[in-house]
Amino acid sequence: MKRIIIIGTGGNARVVLDALLCRIRSGEELSIIGFLDDNDDRKSLRTYPILGTLQRINDFRTTKEIRFVNAAGNNLARKRIFESYPDVDYDTVVHPSVQIGTGVVMGAGSIVMAGAIINADSFIGKQTLINTGAIVEHDNRIGDFVHVASGAATAGNVRIGSGSMLGTGAKVIQGISIGSNVMIGAGAVVISDLPDGCTAVGVPARVIR
Repeated sequence: MKRIIIIGTGGNARVVLDALLCRIRSGEELSIIGFLDDNDDRKSLRTYPILGTLQRINDFRTTKEIRFVNAAGNNLARKRIFESYPDVDYDTVVHPSVQIGTGVVMGAGSIVMAGAIINADSFIGKQTLINTGAIVEHDNRIGDFVHVASGAATAGNVRIGSGSMLGTGAKVIQGISIGSNVMIGAGAVVISDLPDGCTAVGVPARVIR
């Protein structure tokens, strides 16, 4: 049986816990051991123990059945954790209500929350978060350490570079390329390509820095 340790205890980690519990209720054989967090001195969360800081990853990593879920909601935090512990077994978490099309490839450690849709032949990079109710249309290429926030949607053939954030309810039209480490504000509508490292907001989205 797969045994899961969740890295992080914030809001995103609690939603990840809910997704894992839904998988258990749907019949999947897995168990949740507890949480690790560097900044939480509580003893438990939702009846599951907080086992200590992230340094304890090294205590558990040699146990074959144990998998880790990197549940940091912030892209940079998720990347830092992965780069500090690149060789552990990261589980990919997909809520049972998610719809995934044929030919979709999911990177190791990615997380897809309830009600999301990922359509045919899309690629999702490692440690990427597709949040509640988000839509990734066909033939997308979503990079590593990306966050597609709740209710955001991309049309077909969209490219999003590593470390970028597509804010809550934002939309991207067909065939757009978005660079790496781009921040797109909530509700924005992206109708033209965006370069690396910019922040874009509004309808239509415009670069503000």
